[in-house]
Amino acid sequence: MRIIGGKHRGRNLVRVGKVTTRETADMVKESVFNMLGGTLDGVVLDLFAGSGAYGLEAISRGASFLYAVDHDRDAIKTIIENAKILNEMEHVSVSLKDYMRFLNTMDETMLFDVVFIDPPYDFIVYKEVLEKLDPHLVKNALIVCESKKQVILDEEIASLVKIKERVYGIKRITIYQKK
Repeated sequence: MRIIGGKHRGRNLVRVGKVTTRETADMVKESVFNMLGGTLDGVVLDLFAGSGAYGLEAISRGASFLYAVDHDRDAIKTIIENAKILNEMEHVSVSLKDYMRFLNTMDETMLFDVVFIDPPYDFIVYKEVLEKLDPHLVKNALIVCESKKQVILDEEIASLVKIKERVYGIKRITIYQKK
């Protein structure tokens, strides 16, 4: 697992190494960032962050700050290790919290430009999460949802509109944009 593009291109990342954490393949991650336009800016939220690969890829491609959230201690340790490998700790906030606890404790100053939502495949919480996140998204914010391919998300959720969708093997990538 490595950084695909940007200033840290080619740098290797550490995996969480648990069966409960599903790492996104580099090929899929590259496709996701191509769908997002390659470079990013602004603030990123990586919910269900695992190793932090999505969020750290965004930092490499120009995002200014990353909030990485996971409920697993080993995942949090891995995110911190990966941020240190890339010398990006000053641009990363790591939260050991359940996704809902994080969403319920966000204040009005937390606004996101890009969000990655990649929960365990049998954990279908996309609509609930998107509705909670909606007031914390800037205009034209992009939200990437990774799910198993059988999960087809609504065309619109809150003020979010589905703009792209692709299937890669057993996973589906759905991208929303805030109106």
